[in-house]
Amino acid sequence: MPQARRKARPHFRKQVLTIDPEASARQAAALMEKEGIGCLVVVDDEKPIGVVTDRDLALRVIAEGKDGNRTRVAAVMSHPAVTVSPADSFETVVQRMRKHGLRRMPVVEKGRLSGMVTLDDLMLVLSGEFSDVAEAARRGYWKARAGKAQPVPTAIQGYLGWAPHILPAD
Repeated sequence: MPQARRKARPHFRKQVLTIDPEASARQAAALMEKEGIGCLVVVDDEKPIGVVTDRDLALRVIAEGKDGNRTRVAAVMSHPAVTVSPADSFETVVQRMRKHGLRRMPVVEKGRLSGMVTLDDLMLVLSGEFSDVAEAARRGYWKARAGKAQPVPTAIQGYLGWAPHILPAD
């Protein structure tokens, strides 16, 4: 039975902090510190053109001995922005993160920034799902041991693709 692709939309953050490419690296760092975040989307006319992270600032400003007041965000941001669409599947988002070695990606809808998806958010979702799979397997194991095999819940069949039922142990 083919599994429907999960949409990543429910896991996107709607509120995203942005910064102008002409802002200073110091301004970017101060905003991140104030808001307790590690990433800003760099926008030009509401369109994401890049991303600047705390790591970008550490490696491209501090480590290189640059003046944070004089260095522009445009000079240290990662660009172009690798983005996803709200219509993308959860799997597509994860694949794109892996391909580009990213932990955060802007969500763009109709050319405009509409959110952010982070690896941390996706890991929380997956950990909950794996917990559900483990619980279902545990229940199935004990029912199978008692000779009462139960169908695998539809929600976890994609993880077990090969097993339409949990079979009793030999």
